[in-house]
Amino acid sequence: MKSHYELLSLTPAADADAIKKAFRREIARYHPDKVVHLGAEFQDMAATRAAELTIAYKTLSDAALREEYDASIAAGTLPTHVPQAPRPEARDDQEPAPPPVEPEILPPPLGTSGRFASERADRDLILKRAIVGRVLGIVEALYGKIETPTVSGFDLAMVPIAKPRFLGAYSPRVLVKVVATADAAAITEAYGAASRARLHAGKSPVVVLLFARTIAPQTELSRANEANARGRKAADSPEEVAVVVVDNADWSCRPPRDCSIAVHKLTDEICLSRRSS
Repeated sequence: MKSHYELLSLTPAADADAIKKAFRREIARYHPDKVVHLGAEFQDMAATRAAELTIAYKTLSDAALREEYDASIAAGTLPTHVPQAPRPEARDDQEPAPPPVEPEILPPPLGTSGRFASERADRDLILKRAIVGRVLGIVEALYGKIETPTVSGFDLAMVPIAKPRFLGAYSPRVLVKVVATADAAAITEAYGAASRARLHAGKSPVVVLLFARTIAPQTELSRANEANARGRKAADSPEEVAVVVVDNADWSCRPPRDCSIAVHKLTDEICLSRRSS
């Protein structure tokens, strides 16, 4: 089970302003309007995550509750109660309260087994499915109709059906993988799997969109991409395999150095989709 700090992507030293900003950023991902098309199962999981985020916010934004929570962490045991909302003192200059969560969707106390425990274990599936759905729409808008073959090791594979025009650029084959951490090992693994996927045709590049919440320093990412580029390629490997790290939070892209125009065009659209959402 993640701690309240991990749920909000915060360090234990975070101040009140950082906690408020983190909550608003995270809770927006699970708004009902963003998951209405994903089915009842995933809507329930989104509601559960929203409830957990709200509990985390209420705990960390109340000095007394936060002190108790931090003490429990230090002792190696998380609190077993569901904290109530902090008692607000109304002031004219007070910031608006965060959006309320209906009581019936609050999760049971920590440690409870059964259906809710299973949902909490699988709650990140809702984020993965939302990412896949958005990328699918972007690729279809760029390249027209696509096929989605199953490729081992990836959450989604997309192959544009349209053939390249005379002297035109080859449409990339796009692979999506959602991971907890994007580091050198993740890039190398994704690169190898994409090279063996046999999705390319002619000079079509293969682009891996590696989505992650935690991302290693840029120097580590660059070294991994450069090592992959220098590696020995099989005769039937794609002419270009680009592993692009994408931040789950803001959809900013970190493409490898010297990648093709086709790769940059795709990453530009990925970043633009976040700014316009």
